[in-house]
Amino acid sequence: MTGVAQDGPIGARRLGPVAVLSLQRGERHNALSTAMLEQLDRRLSEFAADTGDARPKALVLAASGPSFSSGADTREPCWNDVAARLERRELFRRILDLLDSLPFPTIAAVHGYALGGGLELALGCDLVVAAPDAVFGLPELDAGAVPGGGAVHSLARRAGRGLAADLLLTGRRITGADLFAAGGIDRLAQDAAPVERALELARGIAARPGDLLELAVGLLRRTTHLDRPDALAAEEGYWWRAAVRADRTRAEPAA
Repeated sequence: MTGVAQDGPIGARRLGPVAVLSLQRGERHNALSTAMLEQLDRRLSEFAADTGDARPKALVLAASGPSFSSGADTREPCWNDVAARLERRELFRRILDLLDSLPFPTIAAVHGYALGGGLELALGCDLVVAAPDAVFGLPELDAGAVPGGGAVHSLARRAGRGLAADLLLTGRRITGADLFAAGGIDRLAQDAAPVERALELARGIAARPGDLLELAVGLLRRTTHLDRPDALAAEEGYWWRAAVRADRTRAEPAA
């Protein structure tokens, strides 16, 4: 993806090697409408198809308005039709799969509310940077549903089953500061907007070679959920690919 596009519910821009996608439905606290999800799906698909210099080396997922995302837009007609809700869920799952398959790191910058699907979207990124007063929660049971985008699994892995159970079963909300203390998110933006801190983090990451970053995110995403013996076996392949890359780099003549 090249150039800048700010129209529609998803804004996109490039800051050197860092790509930024922004949820732009601030008047509705970035409630995830079908149109927003469809455009996000297209943007991420474009990133997945980028090659060479067009490919970014890191992605920041941010939001305009008072919140990152308050979750699914339950005012949409699809919420009264099971088949339509299933189609929308498949779209959301495809977005999460795209985030998981991008060959570069992804960072969510969270402020305001990150509830339900908004929390799932943030946790679908490799790293989460949040404001201390950001508000996280899983209100699905109060809406007659259960989470369907991996938040319970991600929270249990990051912060433990107890916290995941608490937020799921009680609907309790938790601040960014408390979720950070529990290990559920990665960095707090104490003295700046989360997007500024996320961009600093992304620029530092993007200073590394792109092919090595691709190996690193593969190692991160494909091994950390495995038992130790399986993780070490899978890690071997990434190690060898990096070793071959290093040998090849040393063999290249100086310019």
